[in-house]
Amino acid sequence: MPHAEIEAISQAGSKASGSTMYLNLEPCCHYGMTPPCTDAIIEAGISKVVFSIFDPDDRVRGKGARKLKASGIKVKSGVCAGEALELNLPYVHKKLTGRTFVVLKLASTLDGRLTVSGRKWLTGIKARRYVHRLRAWTEAIAIGIGTFEKDRPKLDRRFYSSDAPSPLRIVFDSKLRFPSDHPWLMRGERVIVYGLPESDSDRRKLLEGAGAEVVAIPGREGRVDLSLCIDDISKRGITSLLIEGGGQISTSVLSRGLFERLVLIYVPLVSGSDGVSWYQHGLPPRWLSGRDLSPVHMETIDRDLLVIYDHGGMARYRETVTKEKSIVHWTG
Repeated sequence: MPHAEIEAISQAGSKASGSTMYLNLEPCCHYGMTPPCTDAIIEAGISKVVFSIFDPDDRVRGKGARKLKASGIKVKSGVCAGEALELNLPYVHKKLTGRTFVVLKLASTLDGRLTVSGRKWLTGIKARRYVHRLRAWTEAIAIGIGTFEKDRPKLDRRFYSSDAPSPLRIVFDSKLRFPSDHPWLMRGERVIVYGLPESDSDRRKLLEGAGAEVVAIPGREGRVDLSLCIDDISKRGITSLLIEGGGQISTSVLSRGLFERLVLIYVPLVSGSDGVSWYQHGLPPRWLSGRDLSPVHMETIDRDLLVIYDHGGMARYRETVTKEKSIVHWTG
């Protein structure tokens, strides 16, 4: 689709001439699926461009700013850089590391349980709207087959926007139990199912015939290896992944440190032993120390409490990006 610069110039029409354009990311200067935005900015007669961070894409990274300057356009960078880095964090992370930005989201009681007997929803409506906004920030959503069979979630963004496009859905499904007649497939929406190599070949053919992408991944303890799944997701060019798993998935992700960001929504309830724990190992993860989780944000959403942490490596990465990778301070 057209980039934001093109949309803005199109809506402004002749008023774009002589104006100042504000962007959170350096405009592109190469031909991809769309023409260079720098050419459109120059042709529109825009006199000044203010942007927050340089594009980490090697095809751009300073070249867009240089091209604008060469054409006589004033350029200023670094404005609201921290906010822009947060906004574009999955994209920046993928460009610099080649890895998908993984977010683990958990809705939890105060005693660390994912469920309360007799309740379908733990969180309030405003917190659920926030989750749909988080879904809109990420490209793909993943769940385990157990959560799918129990909750039959829609995994859409309807509370964020009624006309928001459907996300890419990913299901960790060792034995390929995902139904071939599910509405996601019937509507032609993209679904990736990760199963074990020894899974039933007839089930695989049935799912592939219905439009699912079925990927065989070696297992650990009878389940697909999530680390290898995320490797495959990264190779497919998927920028960001939101994992909304149950107890088994969240335990695997946490125990092996397979995430960049942890989003916890605490509800003012106590479940007790009937609830499903979101961390089920008897010992803490080996990677965990006092500095491995860095708080990023905290707020109340009605009666619920939102807490966001970055994995320790991710926090150090953010510092590296702003200081050493020249995303904010470009010297080219």
